Amino acid sequence: MKALSTLLCLVLLFSFLACSPTPGPHSKKEYPADWFYRQRAYPHGRIDKQLYLDALREKMARERIAGRGVSSWEFAGPTNIGGRITDVEMDPANMDVIYAGAASGGIFKSEDQGESWRPVFDEALSLSIGDIAMAPSDPDILYVGTGEANAGGGSLAYDGAGIYKSIDGGDSWEHLGMENIGSVGKVLVHPHDPNRVWVAAMGTLFANSQDRGVYRTADGGQSWEQVLFVSDSTGAIDLALHLTDPDIIYAATWERIRRPDRRQYGGPTSGIYRSVDGGDSWTELSVGLPQEDNGRIGLAVTPAAPDMVFALYTDEIGYHFAYGTITT
Repeated sequence: MKALSTLLCLVLLFSFLACSPTPGPHSKKEYPADWFYRQRAYPHGRIDKQLYLDALREKMARERIAGRGVSSWEFAGPTNIGGRITDVEMDPANMDVIYAGAASGGIFKSEDQGESWRPVFDEALSLSIGDIAMAPSDPDILYVGTGEANAGGGSLAYDGAGIYKSIDGGDSWEHLGMENIGSVGKVLVHPHDPNRVWVAAMGTLFANSQDRGVYRTADGGQSWEQVLFVSDSTGAIDLALHLTDPDIIYAATWERIRRPDRRQYGGPTSGIYRSVDGGDSWTELSVGLPQEDNGRIGLAVTPAAPDMVFALYTDEIGYHFAYGTITT
């Protein structure tokens, strides 16, 4: 009798194990930011940009009607995630004036060398700041690319709502469209003509997109054209302008895409491109540069040697290594 009871227990145990569900693709550990996105992207795996913007406009309209009803605020964070600074711009003619852009907190302006700050971008459709650019010929003209492009292994960078422009030092803003470019790595303004602007667009983080690449405007943002496109998984992350010949432009591309179950930090289409005609045509540079799968690339120029470009590479895992200079 005892042996029969033992046998029945074993049969029931094996039956239970056989009926247990097989772990699904999302049962393994995932980052909280990916879980957060996946809950809102169900069932198609991506958030519809237009629906998001429509909902945000309705929210802002309701706030204007109802009034916020709060006379004072106390800082409650975050201090190291959404509150991190993505860009700082200073007026070269008046060093009292500084602009700081936050990953998901908008833009703040100081007029006393950073002693005090005030928000100047709170009414925009996106408070995620990719880059701020000040026109060298007129410091009151600012261009802002929304959508932070610094998504790391466990952090989530939010898509933006396109490009904004101010002609009065940030007191008011005009939305210039370009909502579909996702996130912005860099904005460059021509040193002599504030209507000529280039934008490095990384695209949306979680989906392939034809909207990645470099964009250009010659009329102050009233119209835009895509002048460099590499692939639907490769965006432009950085730009550098020759300091004495602004028709020479360098663009760094980054093969970067993310899924809830995987992350791609680099690939063969990450590289450096050069244009000598203001962006009409581009040539990929390869001599003396890494030819393996590369990750993010940063570019910099200096007035001390305007014919040289400094490049900082990461590999596809994310390790940094410098790679000297490129001579124009």
